[in-house]
Amino acid sequence: MTQATFNRYERSLKQGRKRPFLTLLLFICLLALLATVVAAAPPDVTDLRVEGATISSQPAYGVNFISWAKGLTPVSQTRYDNGKATGATWNRWPMYWYDIEQSDNNFNWTYQDVAVENDLAQGFQLNAILLGTPSFYTTNSKPENPLPRPVPGRPLGIEAVQAATPMGVYEPVFSDNSDILSADKQINSANRWARFVYTAVSRYKPGGVLSQANGWPAGQGVTHWEMWNEPDLASFWDGTTADYARLLQVGYLAAKLADPNAQILFGGLANESTNLSFYEDVMTIFDADVQAATYDYYHDILATHNYLYAWRSWYHVWRADNTLAARNLTKPIWLNESGVPVWDDYPGPVCEPTSPFRASMNEQADFIIQSAFYATYAGADNIFFFQLYDDCGNQPGGTNFTPVASCSGDPTIDPGGDAFGLFSNVADPGISGCYWEHPNGGAPRPGFTAFQLLTTYFTDVEPLWRLRPGNDDPVNGPQEWIAFYQPATQSRILGLWARFGEAQTAVIPTTNANGSAQLIWPDGTMEVVTAVNGEFTVTLPAATNQNAIWDPALYPIGGRPAILIEQDTLPPTVSINAPTTATTEISLSWTGSDDGSGMAMYDVWVAVDGGDFVLWLEGIGEETAVYPSQLGHIYQFMVVGYDNAGNQASSDPITVLAIELSEIIYLPIIAR
Repeated sequence: MTQATFNRYERSLKQGRKRPFLTLLLFICLLALLATVVAAAPPDVTDLRVEGATISSQPAYGVNFISWAKGLTPVSQTRYDNGKATGATWNRWPMYWYDIEQSDNNFNWTYQDVAVENDLAQGFQLNAILLGTPSFYTTNSKPENPLPRPVPGRPLGIEAVQAATPMGVYEPVFSDNSDILSADKQINSANRWARFVYTAVSRYKPGGVLSQANGWPAGQGVTHWEMWNEPDLASFWDGTTADYARLLQVGYLAAKLADPNAQILFGGLANESTNLSFYEDVMTIFDADVQAATYDYYHDILATHNYLYAWRSWYHVWRADNTLAARNLTKPIWLNESGVPVWDDYPGPVCEPTSPFRASMNEQADFIIQSAFYATYAGADNIFFFQLYDDCGNQPGGTNFTPVASCSGDPTIDPGGDAFGLFSNVADPGISGCYWEHPNGGAPRPGFTAFQLLTTYFTDVEPLWRLRPGNDDPVNGPQEWIAFYQPATQSRILGLWARFGEAQTAVIPTTNANGSAQLIWPDGTMEVVTAVNGEFTVTLPAATNQNAIWDPALYPIGGRPAILIEQDTLPPTVSINAPTTATTEISLSWTGSDDGSGMAMYDVWVAVDGGDFVLWLEGIGEETAVYPSQLGHIYQFMVVGYDNAGNQASSDPITVLAIELSEIIYLPIIAR
C-alpha cells in the first residue's frame, strides 16, 4: 500500500463518521489488503552483526588418589604420568587430622608436605580433604584407637573414633569470643578444629609457610579445602546434622582468616538413601543464622558423590542446585567422587557377574561417559573419577589374594576385592599395598580410554537439550539423548545410549549443512558418518548391567554410549507475531529454535508505510517487546535470529495497521 493509498483511506475514515456502513465496508476491505502489502526488501542478513555465546569452562576433571600423603617418598613418576595421561588437572586426597596433630598442638606435616610439593610440581591442583578427629579430641567415650601410619593404598576411610565430633567445636572461633570474621582476628585455641584448619590452610596456601620455604611462584599452593568427607554417612560422621553444620561454619571462618581467597567445599555427600535431605537440613540450620548470608552459608562449593547408577549423577547435582536456588544462591557444584568397581578383572570378584554395585570393565567405561553427560547437563562444574589405581579399595592395607584359576561355577571361590581403578595395581606389594598379583599389573582398563575421551572432547560445553525418544512417552523413552554446544569448535556434542535391555536405532537430524559428523565410542573407536536425507542413523547396543541390589529390574548403566560431534552450520528457525491491528502500542513476540547450538540473540527490524526496514532492537535476548506506534500508519516487523554458532535467519515480515476506529462502526446495523 503506497502512502497516497493510505491517505485516501484515512480521508475515507473521516468521512465515514457520517456514513457508518461505508466505514465498516472500507475497514473490511483494508483487512483484506493487508495481506497483499508489498514491503521494502528485507536487509541482507549475512551483513548483520553476530556475537557468540560466552564460552563456558564446564566441566573440569579430576581423579581421586593420583597421589596421597603416603610417606617420606612421593608416589612413582609412572603413577603421576598415568594421572596426567587421563587429562585430569585435579587430584583429591585426605589430610587426616589424627595423623597430623599427634598430641595437643603438636603437628607433624612431613608426609603431607611431600605429597603437596610433588602434586604442585607435577601441575595438579588439589582438592584437599580435612577430616578425622584425633582420639584425644573426641567428645564421646569411645576408647582411643589410633590407626597406624599410612600404608600404600590406604582407603579413604576412618575408624569410628575418628568420626566423632571434635572437642571444642562449639567454642567461639576467634579469641575475642566471637564468630565474626575480620583480618585482625586470632584463632581461639580452645576450638581445636578451628586451630587445625587455620594451621593447615596457613601452611599450604599460596604465599603460605611451605610456599615461602620453597620459593614457590605467586599463586602456587592449595586453594580448595573440603570440610570432611561424606558427613551424611554414619561411618564418616557420627555427630548430628547440627554438629556438622557447626563444623562447616568453624572450618569456613578459620580457613578464610588464614586465606581470604580459599575456596571451601561442603563435605562431599554420599547421598545415603535414608539421609537424602542432609544438605537441605544443614542449609535450614543456616537459614536461622543471621550471619550465614554474610558468609555465603559457610561454603563456596557443594560437593556430591555418585556410584553405579549413572542417572543419579544428574539427580544429585540437580537436587543440590534446587536447594541453592530456593535461597537465591548460586554456587559451583562438584561431583568429586564418581565411579563403579569392576567384577571381571582381578581383584574381582571375577566369579560373580551379578555382584552388587559392580560392573564389567566395559560397563565401567560406559558409566564414565554417561555419568559425565548427566552431571554436566545438571550443571556440575568439576567431575572426579574414583580412583586412579585399585589401591586397597575399601579393604585394610595389606589385603591380597592369588587370582583364581577357574570359577568352576562357584562364585564363592573368589574372595573378591574392590577394583575401582582406571589402572590395575602394579605387581609390587611395596608399591601397591594391596592386590599385587594382577597378571598384567599396572595396565589401564577400558575406563581409562573413556575418561580420556571426556577430557579431550567433552570440555568447555554448554547444556542444550535432553530427550528420551523411541516411543510415545517423551519422559520415559528407551533412548537417552543429551546435547551440548561447544563454542570453541562451534559444534554440537550429543551423547546417546539405550536405557534398557533392548538395542535401539537412533535417528538424529543433522545440524550440519554437509551432513557430516564424527562418531566416537567409549573404546576410542572413531568414524566419520554422513547423514542420509538430513538424518544420522546409529544403532545403540542394549544395556546389560543389572547389579543394583535395590531393584534387580533396573539398568543403572545404560548400553554402550555413542558420542556424535558435528559443527552447527544450519541456520535457526525464527518467527514473529503481532496483532493485525493496533492503536498507539504494538505488542510483539517472536521465537527462535536451533538444535545445534541454541539461540543467542535477536535483532528486530521495522518498516513504516512501505519504507525501508530500519533496526529497532539490536542483539537482545528477550522475546517480547512493545513498539510505540502512531495512528494512521502501517508497520511491518521482521526478526533476525542468531544461534550461538553465528548462523542467522530472518523471519517472514508481518504487517500491523495502527488505526482508531470510530465507535459507531461497532454498533449493530439495523435494517428498517
